[in-house]
Amino acid sequence: MKKLLLLLFTTPIICFSQTSFSCNLKEFCDWNEYKDTWEDDCNPFEYNCLFVMNKDETMFVHTTAAMKSTYYVKEKLSGEDNQFTYKVVSDVGNEYYYIFDVKNEEVKAITEDENGNSILIRWYVKSIF
Repeated sequence: MKKLLLLLFTTPIICFSQTSFSCNLKEFCDWNEYKDTWEDDCNPFEYNCLFVMNKDETMFVHTTAAMKSTYYVKEKLSGEDNQFTYKVVSDVGNEYYYIFDVKNEEVKAITEDENGNSILIRWYVKSIF
């Protein structure tokens, strides 16, 4: 019985039934169209926040010390290899691709800046609960 309980508690999260991601670092990365990769000199900085996905995976809330935003899932794109990808729209109408990467303990958002350039926003996860 103890082995079964240990297995249950050490198995990675497979779904998001009201899962929360507490983050402590954030960075912005630009797309390098010549190398066809994200830049790797993104300079992370301290940034505490919390992402909470509802149990039906239809929305999540992003909370920081200064604000709270709600994101509505338009489409779930994948849920393989402990990476859950969603096409979402924010409560103010901005569109993003969000990736909740359980394996690498990151939350990532891809969007475009005012010039149409792709931007990767990455939060480093401190805790998943």
